[in-house]
Amino acid sequence: MQLGFILALLFSIMIAVFAILNNEVVNINYLFGTAPVSVVIVILASAFTGALIVGLFSLVGRIKYGFRFRDQQNRLKQMEEELNQMAKKESELLEKLSRLEQELHEEEEESIPAVQYTQEIPPE
Repeated sequence: MQLGFILALLFSIMIAVFAILNNEVVNINYLFGTAPVSVVIVILASAFTGALIVGLFSLVGRIKYGFRFRDQQNRLKQMEEELNQMAKKESELLEKLSRLEQELHEEEEESIPAVQYTQEIPPE
């Protein structure tokens, strides 16, 4: 940012020096007539107009960037909310899975018949 400012300042100084070195009066043709104007004023007005146009284009670009940035921020918030909801759902499902596994384990223990071993002695 500072480099751009320094370069713009140097360019402005060069334009001002160039304008001061060319201080003759010239006739400028407008749509509605002509007028004698100093070359200094023509050069500085042209430079100012060019800078104004560049500034307006830059402003439009920054506004577009701002809208895009805000849209991306909103999209990021939505995605974070979705991620939090999914994480909550995942933890709920894991809890349910562990309860079901525990119930299945308990049912398996109940369904196994108790085996009683008795020793039969064969008759002699």
